[in-house]
Amino acid sequence: MKLPGMVFLVLAGVLIVTASALDWTFRERMASIGYRKAFLQGGAFNYAEYHKVRERCGWPVWPVYLMWTLMICGIALLVVGFFLHFGTQPIRNP
Repeated sequence: MKLPGMVFLVLAGVLIVTASALDWTFRERMASIGYRKAFLQGGAFNYAEYHKVRERCGWPVWPVYLMWTLMICGIALLVVGFFLHFGTQPIRNP
């Protein structure tokens, strides 16, 4: 039965999607104050710039740390779930 691995994979997907939604929120906030490149930068988005602007706009800091925690845990669960679900040994046909 491969249920435990699938549970890890589904949970990993939920964590990664939640982190991505938070990232989208940060980019929307930056775009709303005139930072035009927020959606075009992809993975090169500068969170240091977000932190500078965050202080002036009164945005809380904890969602950024939550986003990174969710992303790291999601990737770790994805790897663990992959190995639990598919195994690490090759399948041999007799």
